[in-house]
Amino acid sequence: MTAATTIAELPWWDLAEVADHDAAVFGPTAWTPGYYWSVKAQNGTIMLAARTASAGEPDPDGAVDGSTATQGTASAGELAGWIVMSLSGAEADVMTIATTEAARGRGVGRALLDAGIDWAKDRGAEVVHLEVDERNTSALGLYASRGFVEWGRRPDYYPGAAAVLMRLRISD
Repeated sequence: MTAATTIAELPWWDLAEVADHDAAVFGPTAWTPGYYWSVKAQNGTIMLAARTASAGEPDPDGAVDGSTATQGTASAGELAGWIVMSLSGAEADVMTIATTEAARGRGVGRALLDAGIDWAKDRGAEVVHLEVDERNTSALGLYASRGFVEWGRRPDYYPGAAAVLMRLRISD
């Protein structure tokens, strides 16, 4: 049974925890704690965290098992994933998105991506951009399932791999 998941804005006091998980997920290309701090301080950015309530732990928002809420306290529960978005004018960027190993395959990445897209749409974005390692087939599948299309590549952007440049048009 999947525990309830809450998505909320990432508070500054959780940046070190996210950076630790980022290092485990991305290795040599991970963001440092200092970089997380500098991005958090920028206007036009948001950091969202997904947390899963521990078994038997009541959900403060009343979400039931298997559901996803979009409010709550980011520090409550076990970190399941995060997304960092930026916005400038009508263009938004997924700066980074990841799920912890324990949360993979449970819809957390999809929920985070959808929350980030909603955030951008609510602020007038017409397009969302991202880049992804060409070897990350699960992420490529997720993005395609949400309507992102490839529009270019950056050779050797990642160690030993190209970045696939993708975008989603969200304007009506």
